[in-house]
Amino acid sequence: MKTIIIDGNNLIHKVPHFKALFIKNKEAAQVSLIETVNSRITKSEKTEFVFDGHGGIKKSGVTFSNDLTADELIRKKIETFGDHKKLKIISSDNNITGLAKICGAEIQKSEDFWKEINRTNSVTAGKNINQNYIYDEKEKPGRPGKKDVDEFKKYFT
Repeated sequence: MKTIIIDGNNLIHKVPHFKALFIKNKEAAQVSLIETVNSRITKSEKTEFVFDGHGGIKKSGVTFSNDLTADELIRKKIETFGDHKKLKIISSDNNITGLAKICGAEIQKSEDFWKEINRTNSVTAGKNINQNYIYDEKEKPGRPGKKDVDEFKKYFT
């Protein structure tokens, strides 16, 4: 079984809709990322998400670095992992990917990993996934004013 260690915040900031959600609700973005990735990987792969700082998510395969940085924790995981041929590191941080490469682990940049798991053969391919869109209240214009209505009437009556 291949183990995929994911630099969670790094991946969140490479995907626009997760980044927007992260700004509004950090934990919701993390949970959404975990569920999305886990729904799109094969059964022969096991994920380990590493997030910076402290967090309240109590799930198997989710680690918070607490007083360390996520990079430091990922480094320790790489160094202590048994068979590096069964390890894949997802991060766009050159220090992490450099160490993983030296150890013989597979590496992939966060943005490339996201593109890979979102290919056309994904679960949501060809389906309406608008429920995943984060709506901004300022996106829709307000009601037209009297001046706008008068101008409309001038051109269309």
